[in-house]
Amino acid sequence: MSNNILPITHSVLDAGAVAEVLGQHWEFTKTPHAELLTRGMNDVYLIRADGVQYACRAWRAGWRSEDDIAYEMGLLKHLDEAGLLVAEPVEGKEGIFYVPVEAPEGRRYLGLFRWADGSPYGDNPDVPTAKRFGAMFGVMHKLARNFAPKVRRQVDYIGHLREDSLALLKLAAHRPEDVDYYPKAVAAITAALAELPRDAETFGPGHGDIHLYNAFVTEDGTIRFLDFDNCGEDHYAQELMSFSWANDYVGIDNAVTQAFLEGYNSERPLTDQQSASIPLLYAAKQLRFLCGFSAHVNCVGHTPLLNPNLDWFAERVRKSVTDAGLM
Repeated sequence: MSNNILPITHSVLDAGAVAEVLGQHWEFTKTPHAELLTRGMNDVYLIRADGVQYACRAWRAGWRSEDDIAYEMGLLKHLDEAGLLVAEPVEGKEGIFYVPVEAPEGRRYLGLFRWADGSPYGDNPDVPTAKRFGAMFGVMHKLARNFAPKVRRQVDYIGHLREDSLALLKLAAHRPEDVDYYPKAVAAITAALAELPRDAETFGPGHGDIHLYNAFVTEDGTIRFLDFDNCGEDHYAQELMSFSWANDYVGIDNAVTQAFLEGYNSERPLTDQQSASIPLLYAAKQLRFLCGFSAHVNCVGHTPLLNPNLDWFAERVRKSVTDAGLM
């Protein structure tokens, strides 16, 4: 028998133990019931307590700092109090919104959120709803401008691209043409991103990862946003390109994307400069997704990558970089 003890990258917290912690730190009449719902960059548990359903997120160890989590919870409360429909955090005892727990791989955090009724918009991505979705997202950006956190959280696209691209070169080591190309693409994209202005009209707090499955729609058409784990201050147009790129990745009709953008512009019209930056921001999202996946592949596996042989990415990254006039 081997005596090797291997380190843990991403553990699965016992659902019963999660329920016990929530019962200690939130106001329930008895210990809630918990079930593991999804696994990913973070894990989500279905919670039932006192006849109400909730979602509990277990952040992955080392994934977010406590300041990052506090920023997300604060932004959600700000938007909720401003009247935007979000899956807002549920306040626990003594005003807490999250609690640390110790796992084999290090400290993790648990947070409790309102359950989003309905189904993911991605289950039925129709054009009329896409337009309302976009308009609501424009309203979100306007409301978020007044958010004043104790500690700011900026989306460091340039830093992440540079750092995570090292992992991409390892992932693509068996593809020498890609290994030669990607560093050049990263250099071109980051140099162009550094030139973009960061004024109040074009840069501010946002969702960070808006796509078809981060909004739920009820039977009466009510839309609610969820999963602000990637939130922070970023170029507003970058968020729109995140939505556009995600649709292209899973093969959604372009009419849905155009309706979303039309709805957004009805509430918060893009400036000429923002419109001109769209090809660059699209290329940045394209490469950022691939770099980010590469950096975390050993925590989430290859399953989330719909094109694991990397051919699709090799073709699309080159096309988007060329379309942006970067190389």
